[in-house]
Amino acid sequence: MRRTVLLLLTAILAALVFARGRLPEPTAEAMADPVWDPASYNVLEMELDPPDETAGSALIAEMSSHFLACRPTAKHEYTGRLAGRDLIVLLAENWRPGEPSGARTPALYRLWQEGVRFEQVYAPDWYQGREGREFALLTGLVPTNVQDLASMSLLAEKDIYLPFSLACSLGRAGYDCRACPAGTGQEAAYAALGFSSVTAGASPEELAAELAGDGPFFLYADLPETDGEAALERLFAALEDGGLADTTAVCLVTGGTEDLRGGLYLWARDLAGLSVPAPCSELDVTPTLLDLFGAGYDARFLAGRDVLADGTEAGPTPPVCLSGSAYSDWVSDAGSYVGAEDAFFPSADRSGGAQTDRRYVLQARQQVYDHYVFSRRILERDYFRLTMGP
Repeated sequence: MRRTVLLLLTAILAALVFARGRLPEPTAEAMADPVWDPASYNVLEMELDPPDETAGSALIAEMSSHFLACRPTAKHEYTGRLAGRDLIVLLAENWRPGEPSGARTPALYRLWQEGVRFEQVYAPDWYQGREGREFALLTGLVPTNVQDLASMSLLAEKDIYLPFSLACSLGRAGYDCRACPAGTGQEAAYAALGFSSVTAGASPEELAAELAGDGPFFLYADLPETDGEAALERLFAALEDGGLADTTAVCLVTGGTEDLRGGLYLWARDLAGLSVPAPCSELDVTPTLLDLFGAGYDARFLAGRDVLADGTEAGPTPPVCLSGSAYSDWVSDAGSYVGAEDAFFPSADRSGGAQTDRRYVLQARQQVYDHYVFSRRILERDYFRLTMGP
C-alpha cells in the first residue's frame, strides 16, 4: 500500500514539475541514425525487422528509431580483459556489511582489496523489492510493472525475449549459464533470461566445482543476508582448492532500499586496485561485465551503461536513476536532482553557471524518462522478438 501511494504521489508531483520545465525536443542531429564502428563502440551490425502493418506497428518503428539514435558506450583499454574467464555473480539483497574490514569481514575485504573499487554505489528503490533488483542486475533494463506484474513475474508468465541480458549474451559467447537462486517459483523467468538450468537452493561453491573444466561458465546465485560473509569464505576456499582463483571473476551486489546506498564488488586479480569514482547501481552491472568479458552486445538498447567507459567520453557521466519511476530522482558526478522539487544540487567541483546546469538537468531528466519508458515498452511489446527473433 505504501509503495502504491508513493508511486501516485511521485506521478502527481512529476506532472507539476514537468509543467514548469518542458523536456527538450530531440534535435535533428539526435534523430539521425549515426554510424557507429563496432571496433570502437559496443554495437552490433544488425538489421531490425520492420514492423508488420498491424496495430502498434508505428510504436515499434518509433522504438527502433529511438534505439538506433542513442549513443553507445565506447570500448576502452579494459574491453575484453576478462574474456574466457568463469564468472560468478552474487546478489545479497539485504546484506549491509558496512565498510569492508580485514578483521570483521575478511572475505568481503578481499573482494574489495583485490578487485575493482566502486566508490559511489546506489541501490534504487524499484518498487518491486528483490525481484526488481534481480531484474535490473541481470538485464541492464529498468524494472517496471506491466499488466500488474513485476518484471521477473512477467518474464515467467510471458517468456519475453531479451537477447542482451547477461546470460543470453554470455551464452552466445559459449558460456554455460546456470542459476541457483535461494527460492523456487521463478524458473521460467530465468529460462527467459538465458539460463540453461536452475537449481534452487544449491550453493554456488558446489556448482562452481561441478562446472569447472568444461568450458567457461556463468553462475548466478543468491547470498543469504544473515550469512553473507561465511558464504563468501566458503566460495573463496572452493575456488582456491579447485585451482579456479586465477580464472574466475566474482561480482557481488549488496544492499537494500532503506538509504538508497548499496555495494558493488568485482574481484578479478588483474583488475586489483582499479577505482571507479562515478556513481553507479546494479543497473550498470550487465553492460559493464559484457564489455569486460568481450561478449557481443549492443549498448544502445540498455538503460544501464558500462561504467568503465565513462573516462573515454567528454562531459559528466549519465544520471543514475534512484527509483522505478519515469520521474525518478537521480544522481551523477555533476550533482543530484530531486524531482518533486525540480531542484538540482551541483557537485562541489561543478562550474558552468545556472544556465548550463539547467540545460544539463533537462537532458539528464529526459534520459531517465526514456530509460523507464523504453524499458517498459520492450517488455510490453516483446520488442526484440518482433524485430530480431529468438
